[in-house]
Amino acid sequence: MNFIRKTWLIMILCLLLTACGADSPTAPTDPPEEPPVETTGEPASGVIFTYNGKDYDLQERDPMINSIMAETPVGSIIVVEGHIGPDAGYYGIFDTETEAFVKDIEGANLSWRDDDISTAAYSIWSEIYGYDGNLLKKLDLSESEYISGLTWKDSRHLTVEISSINSEAPETLEIAVDEGAPQSPRSEKIRLDGEIIPWEQFPIPEAEAFGLTGKDASLYEAAVSQFNRNEAPEYFTSDDDLDLILPSVGVFGKYSTDEGNTVYVVNFVKCFFYDLGSGLNDLDNPVYTYESLNNLASITLDHDGKLVSFDELGDGKDDSAVYRFCGPLTDIAEKLLAPGGWPEESARIPDTGSYEEMLQQYLNYYFER
Repeated sequence: MNFIRKTWLIMILCLLLTACGADSPTAPTDPPEEPPVETTGEPASGVIFTYNGKDYDLQERDPMINSIMAETPVGSIIVVEGHIGPDAGYYGIFDTETEAFVKDIEGANLSWRDDDISTAAYSIWSEIYGYDGNLLKKLDLSESEYISGLTWKDSRHLTVEISSINSEAPETLEIAVDEGAPQSPRSEKIRLDGEIIPWEQFPIPEAEAFGLTGKDASLYEAAVSQFNRNEAPEYFTSDDDLDLILPSVGVFGKYSTDEGNTVYVVNFVKCFFYDLGSGLNDLDNPVYTYESLNNLASITLDHDGKLVSFDELGDGKDDSAVYRFCGPLTDIAEKLLAPGGWPEESARIPDTGSYEEMLQQYLNYYFER
């Protein structure tokens, strides 16, 4: 009996201990640690433009940019469009040859023509600006109206789309791009009546005579500013047969400076036309003699295409001067210095097939019979 009583007592104690253990709280356990979040310090996704394996932070150019909307190629340029707000955007002008941004535009409705970004126009509120920042036109809009689109009709006229919060269908109007700024009047053509034209009556050439615009116009005007009958009258006074000089530029390459300017390494050609003043009886078949000189030069333009400096390689300069002119474009310098070497020109300004065609364009622009 004692054995059975002890056995039952042990069983009861075990049951009590088990019940107590079920009711007792378990020791708390720590939750699993979350993996640490790594911060790289890079800007938010959507503000990085990548070209040729290199990243460019658009927020360094404008901290208000919050995303990239488009990347549009325009010739050797890429227009990087960034979003700022509902009424304003960012346009970064990226040069693929120098692999650098050359201009920043804040506005809307950027539009250009002929694959030439320098012809671009854009709007800010009710105002329309050209690529160089000059005001082209200020529109008289109501508070409910805004410019919703710009389209080139031709080289002198823009079609402007105007929308309103009070109307579903936009309206359009056409403006002349030169209405907002004073323009130099085009002089009348010189009428030829069989008389001899002296050298001082041949007009100094203008970019417009060859249909040049944008960067090409800036480079040509830079060349003309260095070499024309007013800047170099000694050429004419020392040679009675010389009547006209026309410069041209062959572009070897370009690079950007730390100041944000663009340096063009060029073949600077000076074209001399003799006895032309007495050989215009038939304007389509002028009679003259011709010769030309060419030399290495560098033309530096700022963001707006204005001339910063013009340097021409002087006689007797050593090889180091050629490398200095070419800057980082050492391959061009090496080709220039190699026996019989000559770099390929990426552009010829004016883009005429020969000096005869260049002269004919000049004559047709300034003269008539």
